[in-house]
Amino acid sequence: MAIALAVVAAVLTAESVTALVTGSRPGTSAIILIAAGVSLAVLTPLAYAKRSLGGQMGSRALRGDGALSGIGAATSVLALAALALNDTLGWWWADRIAALIVAAVAAAETWHTAPRALSHP
Repeated sequence: MAIALAVVAAVLTAESVTALVTGSRPGTSAIILIAAGVSLAVLTPLAYAKRSLGGQMGSRALRGDGALSGIGAATSVLALAALALNDTLGWWWADRIAALIVAAVAAAETWHTAPRALSHP
């Protein structure tokens, strides 16, 4: 799970920094908004359930998977907020900053998950 979280953090960071440096503007379409809304609706309760059940079972893997689902839900919330800021205020960079925030959360989860994964295979 730590590897998946690290990959999410690395990819989001690289893509966001590249977009900020090049001034790339985010695209908005009904499909993107619907996908983000559905992801938020599905991933939020799924993340909560996985983390809760993982705690009850003592499963670090399931709690980590819940964290990954939670990061997906957070990505949807931040993407929707950033797209709204872009549409209303012209803040094209808000989407990229939101992705960097999600990357930081994924990196923190990696940090908390990796030592346990290495010491308890």
